[in-house]
Amino acid sequence: MILDDDNNVINEPRKMGKLSIKLPLAPSFMMTLWGNDERFVKKYLSDSPGYYTSGDAGFIDEEGYVHVMTRLDDVINTAGHRLSTYQMEEVLINNDNVVEAAVVSRLDDLKGEIPVGFVVLYPGKNPDPKELEAALVK
Repeated sequence: MILDDDNNVINEPRKMGKLSIKLPLAPSFMMTLWGNDERFVKKYLSDSPGYYTSGDAGFIDEEGYVHVMTRLDDVINTAGHRLSTYQMEEVLINNDNVVEAAVVSRLDDLKGEIPVGFVVLYPGKNPDPKELEAALVK
C-alpha cells in the first residue's frame, strides 16, 4: 500500500507516498532487529499503525506496478534547511514529460549542499528545454 503523511491509503495512480505493508506479516518475515526489539517496533511499526513501514517512498502506477523511488529519510541540508529528496522527485515526475526522476545533492561552498535533479523523458516527448526547465525549477 502507499500511505500519505496522515497514514491514509492513496488510491490515486502515480501519487507518491510511504511504501507500507499491511500487517500481519508472514511468519518468515523480519520479526525484530538483533538484540533490539524496541528499536524494531519504533522504526518499522510505530509510524503507521497497522502497517510495516519500509522506509521507502514510491507510488503505484495505472497498471498496478509498484515504483520504489527513494528512501524517506534522504534529506539534503541546504543553507540550514532539511529538504526531502522524495518530495522534490514527486514534483519532477508530476510533469507530463517526465517518466523518471532522481534528486541528489551537490556540494556548494555557500549553502553546504544544493539539490540537483535528473529526469528521463517519456519516449517521443521532445519539449523545449528552456520551457521544461522553467516548469521543473520553480
